[in-house]
Amino acid sequence: MGTGAGFIGDQEVFKDTRAKGLTTWLATACAMLILGVSATAHGEVGLSLTPVKDEAYRGVRGGGFVFVPYVTLEGRYVSNIFRQDSREVDLPWTAILRVSPGFKLNNPTYSWVKLAWDAQAIINQYWSEDDAASRQGRFGVETSLRADFFPRSVFGFFVSDKYVREMVPPNYPTQSRRFDRNVNHAEAGIQIRPGGNALEIALSYAFNFYLHDSTKEFDRFYHEARLLMTWDLLPKTTLFLDGNWRYTDWQSVAPGLRVNSMPLRVAVGLKGFVTKKIGLMVKAGYGQGFYDNGPEYQNFIGEASIGFKPTPFTLIDVGYSRDFHDSYYSNYYVGDSAHLIFGQQLARRVNINLEGKYTYLQHAAFTPDPTVNPGITPNQTDRRGHGLSASATLTWSAIRYVTLAVGYTFSGVITDFKIDYPDTSLPGGVGTDYGGYLAHQVFLRLSLIY
Repeated sequence: MGTGAGFIGDQEVFKDTRAKGLTTWLATACAMLILGVSATAHGEVGLSLTPVKDEAYRGVRGGGFVFVPYVTLEGRYVSNIFRQDSREVDLPWTAILRVSPGFKLNNPTYSWVKLAWDAQAIINQYWSEDDAASRQGRFGVETSLRADFFPRSVFGFFVSDKYVREMVPPNYPTQSRRFDRNVNHAEAGIQIRPGGNALEIALSYAFNFYLHDSTKEFDRFYHEARLLMTWDLLPKTTLFLDGNWRYTDWQSVAPGLRVNSMPLRVAVGLKGFVTKKIGLMVKAGYGQGFYDNGPEYQNFIGEASIGFKPTPFTLIDVGYSRDFHDSYYSNYYVGDSAHLIFGQQLARRVNINLEGKYTYLQHAAFTPDPTVNPGITPNQTDRRGHGLSASATLTWSAIRYVTLAVGYTFSGVITDFKIDYPDTSLPGGVGTDYGGYLAHQVFLRLSLIY
């Protein structure tokens, strides 16, 4: 009998409630590598700390471009690499040595094309008291490229692509198949700016895929269309209308588990500054899942955040959001989230970043049909849970070429949900997936930047 937490899809609550980024513990670590280079805290309303003094001197400059190569060396301790429920099993410790070379390229003095390209490779070496923990994926990649053509003209267009190779451990040590996967978002769109650029209309299409190495039943594609209209009501205040439609196509449809859908989200909002020190973002709208069968979501979605920057070196951001997302267990879950961000800069060289987030998780009713999904038995049909995440990071830009960082992260889901399902790779042919887990991580990072 194996034990695992949340199934990997349901860990994505920490990805989608804030508009994209990667959310397994490893993907979060990858994102923090980039933050370690920029060493700047960002609030949800667009406020950020002043860049450290060395930032202006980093990179190779020529032809209007700035090229910043770097390599990061990191040691990390992980308390729960398999995201298991500590109430059911003893958790093996895991140590990771990570080497991550990468670069950033952009042209801040652009004319007819604005370009931004970030890329990094990730190489891991594991040590653990559990042999299975030492055999996790070694290599990852993350790259994003965006080009905006004629960004100052009445008519322009853009193309972008973001690819991530994620290394995701299984839900328990005895499971032979990992959740390693390739994720890609390719987008192209047009931008129209009539009336002196105060009004902008952007219409885009994106093709996305999640392709797994072993767990092919979780592969999916989705097409995405988006309409974003913004109007600069005041010099630093913008009204916007944001409409997003997707067509999600699971490669292995399983009624009650994985159901195709066409989720629609439409929201209107305002983003800007109340004073020079206070920023605000508010949006409200409607979302509907349009699932092929089973429970349906059709209700309110929205977000409200306020940021306060009493000095150029202090940032406080607090907010709330509500949205719905596809789930591997049940058609969808709803996440009501609250976040708090604090950033403090000292002597233009040291940044202290503190972040916390709580999400109340409400899953749609989950009643698998035994004739369609034999052997899948949940202990409850109306799953509820509490998602938690927190981080504390201290980053020191020692000199232009060297940045040091030390930090702690916590993530977890508190729930009593569990489910039995058939798995021929396990002793006895049955696995138990526990929805709850708690994980702690501590890291020390050295970044060498040119």
